[in-house]
Amino acid sequence: MMIKPVYQKWLERVNYDMETAEAMYATRRYIYAVFMCQQIIEKCFKAYMVFKGIDVAPVHNLRRLAELSGIIVEMDKEDLKKMDFLSQYYLNARYKDDIDELLSQITSDKAKDFLNFTKEKAQWLIQKMKL
Repeated sequence: MMIKPVYQKWLERVNYDMETAEAMYATRRYIYAVFMCQQIIEKCFKAYMVFKGIDVAPVHNLRRLAELSGIIVEMDKEDLKKMDFLSQYYLNARYKDDIDELLSQITSDKAKDFLNFTKEKAQWLIQKMKL
């Protein structure tokens, strides 16, 4: 039996989380669709870090993970802005008491935009592990 590299285990979780994000979007659970977007990008960064031999820190902030992985130099301001939103939203989705306030921040279109952004960034990072 062949043992999978650790980065591949991270990527298996990415696939599972992507399916979850899409299911949450389909059922109009936009808070959790966007929450999963943060999780997907975080796990992609961590997979990339393991792939490159970089120690994975217990960090959830996407900009910080981009810095630690060295990828930040390849990202534009719009990418970083979206990642900053996802990082903040991740914290709010977990801990904020007022669900109505969270719901007011995410429309169907905004959730779809973040899903598309997440798919694009996940594919980009995964491609970097195939080189």
